[in-house]
Amino acid sequence: MKNLSFMSLESNQFSGVVPPELGKLVNLKTLILSGNKLVGTLPEALAQIKDLKDFRVSDNNLNGTVPEFMGNWTQLQNLELYATGLQGPIPLAIFQLEKLSDLRIADMPGPEFQLPKKPIERKYLVLRNINLTGTIPENAWKVEKTLDLTFNKLVGEIPPNTIQRQFTF
Repeated sequence: MKNLSFMSLESNQFSGVVPPELGKLVNLKTLILSGNKLVGTLPEALAQIKDLKDFRVSDNNLNGTVPEFMGNWTQLQNLELYATGLQGPIPLAIFQLEKLSDLRIADMPGPEFQLPKKPIERKYLVLRNINLTGTIPENAWKVEKTLDLTFNKLVGEIPPNTIQRQFTF
């Protein structure tokens, strides 16, 4: 199994903790654990999966905060953290991952925080109900397909150039 590159255990009834042994699967490119009854924190051992491109752990009963090591997954293209049970803050390094084109985080309590000022060029950017505050930086409008910032504490004006964008839902 050490050459395994794809693992999806999505939409089952798995319970218990995320096994630290998954970190030994260093060739994984995709790890999908969404839709289970997993508890506990995300193990630090997952940091060993250096070339991970797709990580989804939505709809579980995890606890703790979003791990800092996710910001070191430089090959990551898709990150989905909906209703995980995890709490913020979301490590700012995640927003700086250059290959990350699909970032979806929702229903995550935690301290208030603002989007980074550095450009966020994504195809999909969903940051729903995660305690975002302040204004929406101009760079947030560089999203190609979907921009969802609902149920936050954002203020300010909607820039006029957003009308020129062709978002799809």
